[in-house]
Amino acid sequence: MGSVLDMARGRPAKKSPEASVAAERATPLWVLVLATATSAVLLWFGTGLNPISGLTWLAPLPLFAVAARASSWAAACAAALAWSAGELNMWTYFRDDLQMPAGVVVAFLAFQATMFAGTIVLFRALMRRRRVVLSVLAAPAAWAAGEYFMSLVSPGGAFPGLAYTQADTLPVIQLASATGVWGVSFVLMATPAALAVLCVPTVARAAWPKVVALVAVLSAVTLGYGFWHLHTIESAPSVTIALLDVRQSEDSLPLRSPEGRTVLDTYLEQLPALASSGATIAVLPEKVFKVTSTDIVDLGDRLTVAAAVNRTTIVIGLTFEDDTGVHNVAMAYTANGAVRYDKQHLVPGWEDDFTPGNELVSLPDTQIGLAICKDMDYPALARRYAGQGVSVLLVPALDVDRDGWLHSRSAMVRGVETAVPIARSAGRGRLTASDANGRVLADIRTTAGTTATTVTLPAGPSTTLYVRLGDWFAWLCSVLTALALVMLYQRPRLGAASRPDRSHRHR
Repeated sequence: MGSVLDMARGRPAKKSPEASVAAERATPLWVLVLATATSAVLLWFGTGLNPISGLTWLAPLPLFAVAARASSWAAACAAALAWSAGELNMWTYFRDDLQMPAGVVVAFLAFQATMFAGTIVLFRALMRRRRVVLSVLAAPAAWAAGEYFMSLVSPGGAFPGLAYTQADTLPVIQLASATGVWGVSFVLMATPAALAVLCVPTVARAAWPKVVALVAVLSAVTLGYGFWHLHTIESAPSVTIALLDVRQSEDSLPLRSPEGRTVLDTYLEQLPALASSGATIAVLPEKVFKVTSTDIVDLGDRLTVAAAVNRTTIVIGLTFEDDTGVHNVAMAYTANGAVRYDKQHLVPGWEDDFTPGNELVSLPDTQIGLAICKDMDYPALARRYAGQGVSVLLVPALDVDRDGWLHSRSAMVRGVETAVPIARSAGRGRLTASDANGRVLADIRTTAGTTATTVTLPAGPSTTLYVRLGDWFAWLCSVLTALALVMLYQRPRLGAASRPDRSHRHR
């Protein structure tokens, strides 16, 4: 009614916030194309198997910066195209190394691209409604919530996620001990969103002070907490662990084959030297041998004797076939016998015929737990171990050489979430160990022949906010996203809230 009266009196009608923004010059096509290409390049190098961590922070920035002046379809298509192009850096890994069907890979990348497009479009919509501060919070919240729910349904669990790109940036990754990886992903999206607001003065100049304050708070919380947490883990008794790999021609060698016997002899020959360096535990890779019920008895006899002679617990991964099926197991042999852990999270395609386990297992009379490779892609399993007071996790693993960094770091991040040191021995990958804060204490690529190292880990147990409260931050992000969507469909209030922003007009 007010607009009609204004027109009758010869005055221009008042514009809604949306109309005010829409009236501004739209983003030229060439700018949108440039932003898409720049984000794609930054995503290519800032994510993947060997990411450059600093580029991850910048990758979404160009699209956030142009989103407010683009149409919703243009912003969505640009974001989806940038993500799809950038994440093609994982195509050959998924297809050639993991041998995933092309349709599955396309569906996975398309889902992530849709998540990214939704994040950008939500940011755009809130900016056009001049809910600037909310846009800086809700868009990264939508991304973090999307990552969380994807981890619940994806056969890959929480792998891969944006947070792992920061695994070696210790002050940042400490946030995972409070929020899980979802908090790190939130900050990785919130930072470029906030910077983008400062790049759009005609849309959001009035909100600059609030956005600057928000950036200051996020930075202070993330880095302040990070540096503080790096010094909060109490010193504890240590355990010396040997990590050992003998390169073999194929996974799961038949124990009774000539190469199988040679590999076993080589492992046993290495134990005295490792024991003399102080190692009380030796961790070998996943699926070293393929064994039957008869084989595992013979193997157990030899390893039990070796454990007694060297006073060393020997942990080895095996493919074990018996009357109940095929199992991916980690056997831990001591002078007094053995314990068995069955892998709980199996690799789709590769281990479809295997039977998963469901129990947590620790070495006898210790708080040292066992897990296998892909188990460490699932935060819940490590959190269950931490809830039982486990002080160290031993992880036989098997990589494909070039994914050694990413897969070892995802395991280390589980250690940060739970304050549990991780010792991981990966065939065709890396021998790695990290303390409860994710500090890398050992990181050696496995090569032809024998690769070994000895590392002393400070044992726990300790605990974290994430262990106690679980995925609280992911649910908080879900609620914030839902509230933002509700607010988008609310009519703007009459009066001050509906006045056009004149801060950019010439006097």
